[in-house]
Amino acid sequence: MSVARKSAFSVKILDLPLLVAALLTVLYYLFVTHESMKDTTLYRYTTEHSVEYVIVAFFIWGLTDAAFRALAFPRELLALRQRWLPPRTAREPVSNAAAIYGHLQKKPRWFQESRLGQRLMAALAHLIEKESADEFSDYLRNLSDQDYEKTTTNYGLIRFICWVTPMFGFLGTVVHFGTALGGQSAGEIGDKLPTVVAEMGTAFNTTTVALIAATTMMFCLFLCERTEKGIVHAIDQRTERDLLNRFEVADANMTPFLNALHSSSQASLQAMDTTIARQLEIWSGALHSLQRQTERQQQWQSQVWVEILEKLDQRFEANDAQREKRLLRLLDAMEDSREKHRAEIKTTIDRVASLQADFARFVEALSGIAQGDGELVRLQSTLADNLHVLRETQQIDQALHGLTAAIHLLTARNSPAGIKEHRAA
Repeated sequence: MSVARKSAFSVKILDLPLLVAALLTVLYYLFVTHESMKDTTLYRYTTEHSVEYVIVAFFIWGLTDAAFRALAFPRELLALRQRWLPPRTAREPVSNAAAIYGHLQKKPRWFQESRLGQRLMAALAHLIEKESADEFSDYLRNLSDQDYEKTTTNYGLIRFICWVTPMFGFLGTVVHFGTALGGQSAGEIGDKLPTVVAEMGTAFNTTTVALIAATTMMFCLFLCERTEKGIVHAIDQRTERDLLNRFEVADANMTPFLNALHSSSQASLQAMDTTIARQLEIWSGALHSLQRQTERQQQWQSQVWVEILEKLDQRFEANDAQREKRLLRLLDAMEDSREKHRAEIKTTIDRVASLQADFARFVEALSGIAQGDGELVRLQSTLADNLHVLRETQQIDQALHGLTAAIHLLTARNSPAGIKEHRAA
């Protein structure tokens, strides 16, 4: 940014708040002097005397100037939140300042016009011009002092208005008192006492308006100045962190020797680069030959693997054929054993059927025996009754003979036919 451009920008900043304040003052009095506002407190306190017009105009001018200063705060805060310089790992030579300065010139215009951008670019320009980081901290401190002085200067207009506004209030009070009391005797003052009291009230109203305006502007001045000083302090810390210990500090008398050493180092580096390039070419040729050998070896290995896989496939096919034959023989043997088991199972079923018939006959015999047992039980009960009767009648011998005959009779009746025929023979 050229000097003429900076001066034009400064004039624009100084003139624009005045023009906006004049426009706002006109709009305010057009609003207050309307018919609907004539009975309000605002109309009474700001339109009764010409001094009040001046106080209101100065008050609006001061607030407008503070508002224009405050509009720059978001840009400064946004610039502080961004990282504009490339990161560093160690101390850098002062010659890198030119590259960093060019890097900042590519940044957006709003950053270059911010205080942080101007501080960084001014510090880097100093390094480029001096070609040494000697006494760089003193220069950064000087830039910080300039910013603090600029902050104080920016609010000079508001300070002047805060100082002069109470004077206008006292001036309005004196003028009103002079108008009310000037050229009148004590008797005339007594006769015009209501008018005198009204003029005195207007005089005190002027002072009240002036004090309110001054207090409000002082509060706005305090907030704006405190915020701007906080921004300047943050810029100081950011500049010290990014630039103070970034560059190597060397004595100015050693600069020619360092330049010679730098030149020799550059020559050595170029020779090393040439040697490394040749070595890389040799290595690349060796790598190409090695790669070709590796490809040939891989082709040979692939052929060997193909032959091995073919042999394995043949072996697997032969083994599969043998397994199929063995499986067929095993299936035939299982079929024969299955037929034998079927024959044995059929024989077992026939035996079980014959056993079932025998069990049926046995059950019939048991049922017959059960019926004979029932008759025996009845006979036993009858015998018990007869024994009881015989015991009572004392005819035991006759009873025994009759019992023996009955037993023989039952034995003969229940014995099988073969036994009967044998006995009869």
